[in-house]
Amino acid sequence: MPNQFEKAMEHLGVTPIGETPKVTLDKPKPKPSNRNATKADQQVLTESISENPLSSMHAVESEEELQKPGLQNRDFTRLKQGKIHREAELFLRGYTVEKAINLLKQFVQQSVMNGHRCIKIVHGKGMNSPDGISRIKLECHKLLTLNKLVLGYTRAQPNDGGSGATYALLKKRRN
Repeated sequence: MPNQFEKAMEHLGVTPIGETPKVTLDKPKPKPSNRNATKADQQVLTESISENPLSSMHAVESEEELQKPGLQNRDFTRLKQGKIHREAELFLRGYTVEKAINLLKQFVQQSVMNGHRCIKIVHGKGMNSPDGISRIKLECHKLLTLNKLVLGYTRAQPNDGGSGATYALLKKRRN
């Protein structure tokens, strides 16, 4: 025999635990699908058996920044955060690798001569390359690594080009 509390709850539409009516779905749940899974699996397989470590996307990602001796951690952090004003920009997309590297050499030298401290290089992500890797980007990073006028570089912020652009911090011009 229900007590006063049970009657009040029943009146409000509350049902006791264990007596909850089961809900049945009219449609079966769709099976999850990942359209890119096959392509991603093929890319990982290709990278894992590749003899050339530079053709691995993981190798490209790991070499997207460099802090040379003499560049303070505070300044490098500010560079990575995009908090240092870029005074000049070079757009290399669409050029041949050789032409792009020649332009970059001239650009770095001219930027130092003009007293610029931070520059942005837009090299692209390599999405139109046969293997999806930007050769210009790889060669730019190699040149920036070897150039004595460059203190460090890092991937640009997403709103500034992300992995398709690089910020570089240059040495001060000596008079």
